[in-house]
Amino acid sequence: MINQHDLCMIHHHVIIYLNDLDEQLTHIEKDFDMLSIGLMSGTSMDGIDAALLETDGSADVIKDLGHVSISYDPRSKILLKAAEYAVRKHVGDMGKARSYYPQALRDYLGKELKMLEIDVSNKISELSIYLHGIEQLHSPITLDEIIQHSTELHVVAVKKLLNKTGYEATQIDVVGYHGQTLFHRPSIKTSVIVGHGQYLADQLGITVVDDFRSRDVAEGGQGAPFAPLYHQALAIRDKKIPVAIVNCGGIANITLIKNSNELDLIGFDPGPGNGLIDRLIRQRTQGKENMDTDGQYGKNGQVNEQVLKALYEKSLIKDGKNYFLTQPPKSLDIGDIELISELDSLSIEDACATLEAFVADTIINSLKLLDAELPPYWILAGGGWHNPVIRHELENRLNKKFGKSVQVLTADEAGWNSQAMEAQIFAYFAIRSLQNKPLSVPGTTGVPKPLSGGQAYLPNIGPTEAVKKLVQANIAVLSGYKEI
Repeated sequence: MINQHDLCMIHHHVIIYLNDLDEQLTHIEKDFDMLSIGLMSGTSMDGIDAALLETDGSADVIKDLGHVSISYDPRSKILLKAAEYAVRKHVGDMGKARSYYPQALRDYLGKELKMLEIDVSNKISELSIYLHGIEQLHSPITLDEIIQHSTELHVVAVKKLLNKTGYEATQIDVVGYHGQTLFHRPSIKTSVIVGHGQYLADQLGITVVDDFRSRDVAEGGQGAPFAPLYHQALAIRDKKIPVAIVNCGGIANITLIKNSNELDLIGFDPGPGNGLIDRLIRQRTQGKENMDTDGQYGKNGQVNEQVLKALYEKSLIKDGKNYFLTQPPKSLDIGDIELISELDSLSIEDACATLEAFVADTIINSLKLLDAELPPYWILAGGGWHNPVIRHELENRLNKKFGKSVQVLTADEAGWNSQAMEAQIFAYFAIRSLQNKPLSVPGTTGVPKPLSGGQAYLPNIGPTEAVKKLVQANIAVLSGYKEI
């Protein structure tokens, strides 16, 4: 028979056991900090950003450990832009785009960059030597070679980042590899983002996660923008809520954050970023220049209000509708936006000034579509804000609409790293993908419910212990969540 003393001892040991078990379960359930590299090459195709984060996939731990950029050789940019041209012409059909690519390169140089035929032939010879060497001068350039070339440039970017930060590849848990977007049309559930995840993993000896958007698109989402959840995590960490965050790359996207609930996030693409300006510059200079550097053209031009009005009416008709009148969530592919013929009559200075005003104005006007209180605090991220004309136009139009109460800062001025942020998104998302945590939510892409995504590739030398544990608990990430 158990006496009172024995009962007390049993009770004491049970309490100790339960406390120990609770501690173990807490340890198991708590996300652990990991080292993750994010890679981003945007629709502007001007280069690759690589960023290193320490994070647990939540706002609790996000530490910026370094960033590098590599700029594309102008010849790489032409090859990639021709790949984009080929895939868009065939509406995302990669088989047809592969067959068309040699001719697409000629068409891109002649029709998009307005080169003469003799110049087109000379440029193709130059590109062939760049890619193949002089020995294979007459070998046709293929789309698969361009995808491989792009992947190899991402290997270079990671190695440069490791060299700068002093980390060894064996210390890195995962690489979040966005890949190069060539076509995006969620209305037909197609998003073509190229790159070889397994090759990258084997070359680096690090687990790679890519294909972040496919699951969202397959489930009825827009597949973009994906920045909002990371923007919210930074805002929570730094106590900057409520806030609006506007990213300006090839396309602009806006995130409105009113609290820490991911289901209350609003995010969408209001219109073009600097992608349309870049295209105009390439056409007017026959590819010799790729952007309005520091607003050198736009600040010497005048906004043409008639052409600005025509841009709203004609430049962006998507799925048979004027995009600027459609309700969020919504997203864009840079190929959706047209350089209208009315721009042809303007000088390069006036055309740039008008397009730069258009970028700012579409951001402000998009807010009319929302039944939401707008925050007084705005943060500007992305390379487009390096153009002072776009920033001036935005601040001027914001102040006219909302008064001087609106505070506008660049991400750098807010204590973030503007140049690194897009790459950081995919460092952060690589961890969340392995954890089966959401990358998109209904208010950002229109997906029916919060959704994870991405596909993991384990290197031939094997993953880190941290990745191994996550993959064992979430085996679906190895198939891109296709078994769910």
